[in-house]
Amino acid sequence: MVGAALLVAAVVAGVSLFVWTLGGFLDSDATVRADGRTATVSLEGDERRMLWTDDAYAQECEVVDPETGDAVPTRPVTGNFTRSEGGDDWTGQATFDAGSGTVEVTCTGDGTVIVGPAPAIDSFVLGLLATIFVPLFLGGGGLVVLIVTTVLFASGRPRSEA
Repeated sequence: MVGAALLVAAVVAGVSLFVWTLGGFLDSDATVRADGRTATVSLEGDERRMLWTDDAYAQECEVVDPETGDAVPTRPVTGNFTRSEGGDDWTGQATFDAGSGTVEVTCTGDGTVIVGPAPAIDSFVLGLLATIFVPLFLGGGGLVVLIVTTVLFASGRPRSEA
């Protein structure tokens, strides 16, 4: 019973950790229309954010902190981050700090722009390692328990017929 429970836990942990690991690529704070109008976006937490631009359009965005009125510095993305959603493809264009927790985003170029958490390589690698090793450990433990139980049961004292 314990061995089977560990095997089930390995599968559940593997799926859960896989979804958690990819969560940074799938989450979004807001979708902003690239029509030149300003959209106010509330950001939870203080992690870095990424502007995902639609590959079908040439889009430009400006991010402003409404508390100070100052432009929030954006940094170009190093590497190639892409995501697909609803038949559209987006590319990570720029990252910025969440700052005070609310930003005003103004984008031009038509289509939509996604504002979301920037994928962090260190947490992605940690999540990937956990996705591999936690199920491996749980499943291996479950398999060992099942084998030991089977061997002990098979090599047990013969039963007398009464």
